[in-house]
Order: sequence, then C-alpha cells, then structure tokens
Amino acid sequence: RCHPGTRLEVIAEIKKWIKNGGDRPILWLNGPAGSGKSAVSQTIAELYTSHIAASFFFLRGTEQRSRIQYLIPTLAHQASLYSPTARESIIEVLRKEPNLCHEQSFHHQLQKLLIISI
Repeated sequence: RCHPGTRLEVIAEIKKWIKNGGDRPILWLNGPAGSGKSAVSQTIAELYTSHIAASFFFLRGTEQRSRIQYLIPTLAHQASLYSPTARESIIEVLRKEPNLCHEQSFHHQLQKLLIISI
C-alpha cells in the first residue's frame, strides 16, 4: 500500500471516480513500471472494499496472476459475489456458453461476462 502522505493526488482522483463514477463503471489504472500502480490499487482496495465489485492485480512471475487469460473470469467471479443481479446474468451467459472462459477471445469474454452482465 502507499506510504502515508504519498500519491494523494491520484488517490483523490480515484475517490472522486468512486463517488461520481457515472457512466464509467470500470477504472483502468496504468503507468510505467515502478510508478506505484500496485500500491495505489492496494490502498484503494483496502479503503473501499464494500464499494468495489472486483479487482485483479497482475504480478509478474506468478502463473495465475500474470496471465491475461485469468483476468475476465476472475473479475466475473468477484462481480457475481458482489451483486446478485450480476450473478444471475453471468450464470445465464455461462449456461448458454459453457466454454466461454476456455475457448473464446478476451474481447468476447469481456463483452459477455462483464459489460453485458454488470
């Protein structure tokens, strides 16, 4: 997590997004290696556990946390735990396409499991 008193501007922007997200349900935090993305993400995740439907932290060197193929299924699973409405939508999608997470493209998974379901 962030050291106290650091990354205050970025954290304030994210807090503003959480409060007033409007039509942007996904926040994508990006930046160069070493810029503090993981620390900021961890800080926000700890501050807003009850407000965040899902999160995923890539971690270089670990099999399941460094591969893009786990991103959408993990986020969909977390969203299904967070929201009963999302859970029902995701279950329905998976009933219709049981191999969605194994045989379909990243874009197709994103569209079917997250964008439409949430």
